[in-house]
Amino acid sequence: MASHSPTASGRRRFTPEFKQHVVELTLHPGTSVAGIALAHQLNANQVFTWRREYLRQRAAQPVAPPALLLPVELVAEQPPARVELPPVPAPVGTIDIEISGAQVRVSGNVDPAVLRTVLASLRGR
Repeated sequence: MASHSPTASGRRRFTPEFKQHVVELTLHPGTSVAGIALAHQLNANQVFTWRREYLRQRAAQPVAPPALLLPVELVAEQPPARVELPPVPAPVGTIDIEISGAQVRVSGNVDPAVLRTVLASLRGR
């Protein structure tokens, strides 16, 4: 690909195909514009200018309508389904508590609020 031809003033003139090729190289994710410019013996500012013009022209081009339209149906949003978790089995074991001269044995599945109430009433005796 002939990239450029010098003018009478010694300035290089680049073909539109070459400019497009260089700009398209810079559009890949993670690509360094400065690195692409250096690899092609160009000034990075020149490549940025070409890139800006290329992107401006590309944005101005009309977008072709899609070749195929598919039917779309809108439905009301449904609340998420409730997930019923299986009951957690009560830990097996026994706790013996001696408080204010009384003995309390707790075994099986005990409601913590009820246990607090019982212990508070024993402390107050």
